[in-house]
Amino acid sequence: MRSRPVSSAYSRRLLLVPSLFVLVVAATPWFTERYALGRWPRDLRGSMTPLAVSGLVLVLGWWIVTLIRREQRNTDRHLGELERLTLTDPLTGLGNRRALERDLPRMMKLSERVQTPLALLYLDVDHFKQINDGFGHAAGDETLRVLGAVLRACSRAGTDTAYRVGGDEFVMTLMADRDGAEALAQRAARDFERRSPRRSALSFGVVAWDGQSSAPALLDRADGRMYERKQGGWAREGAGGEAPAARPAGGRLGAGVGD
Repeated sequence: MRSRPVSSAYSRRLLLVPSLFVLVVAATPWFTERYALGRWPRDLRGSMTPLAVSGLVLVLGWWIVTLIRREQRNTDRHLGELERLTLTDPLTGLGNRRALERDLPRMMKLSERVQTPLALLYLDVDHFKQINDGFGHAAGDETLRVLGAVLRACSRAGTDTAYRVGGDEFVMTLMADRDGAEALAQRAARDFERRSPRRSALSFGVVAWDGQSSAPALLDRADGRMYERKQGGWAREGAGGEAPAARPAGGRLGAGVGD
């Protein structure tokens, strides 16, 4: 969910000040003539000076207002680009943690308003540390880029949004029930395993919003479901990998993991 720069409407209102000033200055010669003659100019010769001055002021004023508006558009564009950069993960092109912190409460309000189910999907790459250690960080970065592309391809425009929230952890918000989110997660896991450089696997957790939980609590639940599935998968692998360390409880939305 993108937001327009807050300054756009305000900057347009600011143009009223120079525009009104130009009109006042353009009208000044006519009032000066009225005051000097005791009447409005009635013939062409008497109107030449006010007409010339007013015309020149209007042309110059229009030019100045146009320049101001152009600079305002450039400023709005730069502010919008800056906002996009601060809310985007540079490696995958997905939203980052800040974007999730902004969007998730909005999605919850939208879900409540339109009476549409909202689900949260939390994903993590299995054995990602081993990929980095064994094949280098370039291989790890490529794995994350592939996962970002997979999640983007699985997302429905306008209803599903994917974020990289830190390291190899990703989150998706979906306007869907739990079964629909589970089906999407399974499809994403299959596509990722097929496309990833090292045929990596995903662990994921899916939760549906109950209409009461806060955004941090909903994210905690999804993270917990993902961790339970990861523990179960690694336990089945036996000696295939070291079990993950215990998760600290609470505060996932504002945990401050690097974006």
